[in-house]
Amino acid sequence: MSVPSQKCLEVLSAVGDAFNSPVDTKELLERTARAVVEQLGLKACQFSLLSQDQQLLDHIASSGLGEAFLERGPVETAGLADALDGRPVVIPDCRSDSRVQYPEAHSTEGLVSSLVVPLKTRGQVIGVVQAYAGESREFSETDVKLMEVLAAFCARAVTNAMFHKILDGVTAAVRSSLSLEQALESVARAISEDLRLVGCTIHLIDGEDEKLKRRAAFGPSKKFLAYQDSDPGPGFEEALQGKCTQLLDPHRVPATPFLEKVIEEGISSILHVPLMIRSKPVGVLCLYTHRPYEFSEDERYFMKAVADECGLAIQQSRIHSMFRQSYETLVNDFQIWFESGYRQL
Repeated sequence: MSVPSQKCLEVLSAVGDAFNSPVDTKELLERTARAVVEQLGLKACQFSLLSQDQQLLDHIASSGLGEAFLERGPVETAGLADALDGRPVVIPDCRSDSRVQYPEAHSTEGLVSSLVVPLKTRGQVIGVVQAYAGESREFSETDVKLMEVLAAFCARAVTNAMFHKILDGVTAAVRSSLSLEQALESVARAISEDLRLVGCTIHLIDGEDEKLKRRAAFGPSKKFLAYQDSDPGPGFEEALQGKCTQLLDPHRVPATPFLEKVIEEGISSILHVPLMIRSKPVGVLCLYTHRPYEFSEDERYFMKAVADECGLAIQQSRIHSMFRQSYETLVNDFQIWFESGYRQL
């Protein structure tokens, strides 16, 4: 069964209305799912995002699915390997196909055939959209192309929302703590979890020897971090000159001991973001992705904004340290003055 051209236009029109409305990303995806179900005569539609470790699919929005189905348990990615490699997958019968993790739940929900399309942006798969039919259905090439177009729009919206969420979270973390270590650890965690990264590290220039030292990390193994401390690899030098630099797919560049450790860690791309205070470099923020991912100009702009917030945390910490030192000096001077005055009496 193929979707008529008129229906394609109606779906795109309904989704376009959702994108032009002042709604958050979850509601946008729910409206998109509802449009897909209503206009294409389907049983249900669901959007899911990859977990940080890439092993699970986390529900984010849907239409036509009951709470019991949505709460059936953790959804593993193993059965959808092709979709997570960037290719659409058609499952003729969800009730018996070995790729389906919960066939009984699908049967109870009345879900028969399924089309799974990856949510991807610039080659990076961040999740999937699944269209379900309540009867046996052969999804045509037109069906697949339409869902791929919708998935591309939605993936972009999800990615933008991730970066905005990070900036909000980082701003809150920086402004709620006077502890530099605590603020930077919160930043590294927020970036890693919200962007579904392998991890994030923050390196600052040490005041004594002017060398970069890791001050926060979330995600990478201790073994990798220890090696990176001794061999930072390429990218740091340019970042300290104020430029965002990126390593894409270490398998395609000349091998070095550092790149071998990168591959062993399961890292495919590294983005180095300069940390600046008043145009002076003070450190580097590093992002590590599971799959090769080229950050767009907008995304680099957002990460520079995040780096600016880190710079604010560093500045606040220095000011706090300066005031604390001044206070302690004042207390010591007062103690000396008091004791000398007492002895004179």
